[in-house]
Amino acid sequence: MSRWPRPLWVLVGWSWFLWISRLRNVLNDDDLDSWGVGWRVGVVVLFTVLALIAFLGERQDGAWKGQGLNALVWWTIGFWVVRGGGIILDDHSAAFTAVHTVLMVISIGLAMWVRTTRPR
Repeated sequence: MSRWPRPLWVLVGWSWFLWISRLRNVLNDDDLDSWGVGWRVGVVVLFTVLALIAFLGERQDGAWKGQGLNALVWWTIGFWVVRGGGIILDDHSAAFTAVHTVLMVISIGLAMWVRTTRPR
């Protein structure tokens, strides 16, 4: 059996866990206005849908196999570089920054694990 499925399952599972948890936080945050809620929910939807497409796409054969996973990998890396970098540079509490830095490192690490172990 190939070692490929484990990185896929871990990244997809992590993405679902992280972003579905994030949805609960967003919807319960009374300090956010409608725009703040809207774009955050959009990010949650994008990540969860990309994870679903990545999961389903790997079960298919043909030219599109792996494209959803590539999108999830690169979106994860790009999002966390931009958003995580902004959190680190912004004026947040040390605890908030530390938690988000850990989430960023785990997410990028998992995405890179998928990228480097995926059969070509």
